Amino acid sequence: MQYPAPSLHMKKLIVLLVMAVAAVAGDKPAPAPEVAAFLHWYDAYTGSFLPPDVMKAYTEQLAKDGLAKPEIDRRLGVIQAAIRAMPAEFTSIHFNKIYAAPNPPFRQEPSQFLIRIAGALKPGAALDVAMGQGRNALYLAGKGWDVTGYDLSTKGLRLAGDAARKASLALKTVHASHDEFDYGKERWDLIVETYAFTNLEDAAYRRRVVDSLKKGGVLLIEGFGGPKNSLLEAFRDMRVLYYEDREDVADWGMQRSRLTRIAVQKE
Repeated sequence: MQYPAPSLHMKKLIVLLVMAVAAVAGDKPAPAPEVAAFLHWYDAYTGSFLPPDVMKAYTEQLAKDGLAKPEIDRRLGVIQAAIRAMPAEFTSIHFNKIYAAPNPPFRQEPSQFLIRIAGALKPGAALDVAMGQGRNALYLAGKGWDVTGYDLSTKGLRLAGDAARKASLALKTVHASHDEFDYGKERWDLIVETYAFTNLEDAAYRRRVVDSLKKGGVLLIEGFGGPKNSLLEAFRDMRVLYYEDREDVADWGMQRSRLTRIAVQKE
């Protein structure tokens, strides 16, 4: 199936995913009946995974079920609010669909930024944050790194594991959200966050990541640009190996966007 060019739809998707993945995890009440019904439908849904298309398809399904427009609008409002408040249930299903798509909206080769930075480093223990299908984790494993990757998507983890076995590469995969994963203390020589949709504005999250790096360890971040120079300010206590903030074609969405790339080292 061919999906439409991302453009505005992809921007809406990115906003949705940032809100979902960055939300705080924890014990949550069971979803409302409207939300549970939507998740059940979405799990079996086979159309375009772009949010406007999903909502349009679900609206049409509710109309076929005989619901009046006011009730449809009410349910959609409940669902949209719930997605922001309890991300894991939706995010897992959503990313499973993205990684299972025959034409996924992201570049499947390893990040060129990662290749450039990692090429100057001695292989050690590496963590791939939100690893997806494992494009970066597999590259690092092939270069002699001891790689662990985590993701909420069981489909992405399965594809990464299958690819590792096919290539006879060692790769540890963990099913977890950003909040659930145990980064540890002084554990990693390299942490990779490429389009990982982590909440880098959260000081507590940044501290977890920095504390998990070994002395001399490197944190590599590539993603959509945030506030001007925010990453330089966020990691001002670390040595900056590389930084850029410019227009370029994003690996995620493959559209020209403002991107930020930074590599910092723990001293």
